[in-house]
Amino acid sequence: MKPTVILAMTMGLAVSARTVVAQDTERPERGREGVTAPSGGAGSRWGGPGGGQQPWLPPLWTALDANGDGVIDADEIARAPESLKKLDRNRDGRLTMDEAMSPRPGGMRGPGGQGFEAGGPQGQRPDGSRGNERFAPTTRADGTLDLAMLWSQGRAVGTGPVRFSHPPMRLEDIERITPYGLMVGGHVCPIDHGYFYPRPLTPGQPHFDVMSPADGHIVMISHRTQLTGSTEQQRDYDDYALHIEHSATFYTFYDLLTQLDPAIAQQLDDATRDRFARRQMGPPIHVRIPVKAGQVVGKVGGRSLDIAVINTEVKLPGFLTPRLYGHYAWRVHVVDPFDYFDEPLRSPLLKLNTRKVDPPFGKIDYDIDGRLVGNWFREGSGGYPGDGRDPRGYWMGHLAFAYHHVEPSVVIVSVGDFGGQPRQFAVKGNGPDPAKVSAKDGIVKYELVYAPVNSSGEPIELPPHMRGVQGVLLAQVLENRKLTMEVFPGKTAAAVTGFTTGAETYER
Repeated sequence: MKPTVILAMTMGLAVSARTVVAQDTERPERGREGVTAPSGGAGSRWGGPGGGQQPWLPPLWTALDANGDGVIDADEIARAPESLKKLDRNRDGRLTMDEAMSPRPGGMRGPGGQGFEAGGPQGQRPDGSRGNERFAPTTRADGTLDLAMLWSQGRAVGTGPVRFSHPPMRLEDIERITPYGLMVGGHVCPIDHGYFYPRPLTPGQPHFDVMSPADGHIVMISHRTQLTGSTEQQRDYDDYALHIEHSATFYTFYDLLTQLDPAIAQQLDDATRDRFARRQMGPPIHVRIPVKAGQVVGKVGGRSLDIAVINTEVKLPGFLTPRLYGHYAWRVHVVDPFDYFDEPLRSPLLKLNTRKVDPPFGKIDYDIDGRLVGNWFREGSGGYPGDGRDPRGYWMGHLAFAYHHVEPSVVIVSVGDFGGQPRQFAVKGNGPDPAKVSAKDGIVKYELVYAPVNSSGEPIELPPHMRGVQGVLLAQVLENRKLTMEVFPGKTAAAVTGFTTGAETYER
């Protein structure tokens, strides 16, 4: 094929890619030196538990943009024929649409706002019917997600939970376990994942193994090399996240792996391995890599291993409106991993767990209809994922009244926008209990203080500047799952007599 024909085809594909990207972000601009990719906005990590939304860049774009600077320059255009070969997964000398493109994180937008996820070739759907899976809906009418379609692309095998025969890390490598439900910084709502903290590394010591807890398939791999659109502390990002399907209704999620195991990495296509090696940001990739119980899938060290277990046959009652969670609505199916570990493995894991009350791996769903307790979202802010308009982070519209994740007798008030920052507090006198506050109580006043315990539930001695009241929060439960709320940083109860024009309405 003549070079001019190859170049014309390449640029035609590039224009198609730019059109798809523009559906989710601002319109790309054409510079004098090449084609420019759109920038990302504030939001959450793709597809899995946890925190900055990145622009969706299909494999086509990442293959052409060799240096990852967001521009396909003249040199990269000249090298396009060679770059495109990296996408030819089956080595047949041709590129199909499935090879050149991949699903957008969270699903492709379809008619009526339904989520649609690109998939593989025609095959059998979970309900037994056959058809092209790329057009199968992933969002149900109640706002919950069809994870077998969204994550496994309709190829999941079996249903029901499985038993875990192996821990996520070797017992001797674990220092402590922190359960679900922590509220800290931008994690304003109780966190949907727990933490396995490895023992401290000694200089030169290799990172610790991360293992699959049961047989299954890795169905999604994400590689995060940057976090934009947030106020979180900057660090050197080079993290991997894995979704492991054990059945069409049961998944394990891992995040913050520092490495993929070579046996896993070698099953990825050349373009993906090249992108990972260059630490170029891109969308999660859909794979189907079989793993056995106890098989090493990656490494972790110098940070926690984040974990969540998802069982779609369980729907947590404390999430009143799943649709407000958007592509995070899978969190309504998060379950306690300890329920799936058998002895003799369960007891030593429980000893490492900082929480000593039931449920052992914590709680994240606190909503009670007509009561103050639970998660709230500022009206018009886009629910849990946010609408991307606030550059400080998607959590700025979040609000939660819940309990300490390790010491649940301590009431915690978590505010996304406390003087411009996400902050968490205990309350003076530890009350009133938000689970008992209703509309009949009218305006309720909380004096906010720092919690008397740390993230492990241990009592702490606060320094002088952190003692005393840090501010006041007023809340009034309304009808129809609405709430009026206002915070007064630096004020005491005596200085706050009622709502001002700064009060805002929250919903759930």
